[in-house]
Amino acid sequence: MGIRDRARDILSVVPPIGQQINSVGSTAQLFTQLTGTSQATLEQNWAGGGKMTTCNGFTGWFGNQLGSKLYLGRFDLDTYLPKQGKGDAWIKSTPDNRPKYGDICRFSKFHVGVSLDFEGDIWTHADSGQGGRTAGFDIIKRIRDKEPYSYQKLLGWVDIEIYFGESSGTGAATGTTATPDQPANPVPDWLQGWWDVRWRGQSFYYYFDRSREVGWTQIAPLDRSRPAMFYNDKGKLAIGVPNALSIVWNKTGSVEKFENPLNTPKMNGIWNDKEPLAATKM
Repeated sequence: MGIRDRARDILSVVPPIGQQINSVGSTAQLFTQLTGTSQATLEQNWAGGGKMTTCNGFTGWFGNQLGSKLYLGRFDLDTYLPKQGKGDAWIKSTPDNRPKYGDICRFSKFHVGVSLDFEGDIWTHADSGQGGRTAGFDIIKRIRDKEPYSYQKLLGWVDIEIYFGESSGTGAATGTTATPDQPANPVPDWLQGWWDVRWRGQSFYYYFDRSREVGWTQIAPLDRSRPAMFYNDKGKLAIGVPNALSIVWNKTGSVEKFENPLNTPKMNGIWNDKEPLAATKM
């Protein structure tokens, strides 16, 4: 079972749209299980003037259920993950990308939740923290947005495929980075050096080094034995098995996945799970 199938199975505990899990009543015990917080704890906080809700408790529970050794119920995921060696799994929200099923999302407002499905431009996500002090109890539920999705709704998200070392989709890499329990895979010799990557009819020149960093430029290298002095952008490289890799670019947050199943000086890839890429070793 792939990681997104596991996510779907785990999140099946959250009822369909129109139903919800409350911190009081018949669902109180389940609410506490999914957030680590009881109604009594909430009331104690509110009585002292606090505004406690449990959106991060829910994402923390979800991450643990997936098998994360790190607690993902945090609001500072963009800075926390790089410190833990998992920065490649943090995807910055841009006009060119969207979260997928099971990705843990940091909203632009002070909130976290879990991405579900898109129906066209309408996004559905699962969130706790949907009640609060005014309501007198907290709520977990599925939310289908009324307005079309905008990338500005999110700061970014944890791509669970990259985080747990998996990927999926036609032409995409079939494995990317190490799991929390395994060391990172080394950069293979065949990958190191310059590659000519074709995208939208243009050549982009990528240099892969041994330190899991990659840079690109549109200026063809004169000396292929060394890196360029300047790059348009650099990205984090994650190596998977067999012969699969992913790149998360620093400036744009775009994700590119490549695979080389035949162990040749060529790779097939995909940009943001949307557009094909073709790479040839120089």
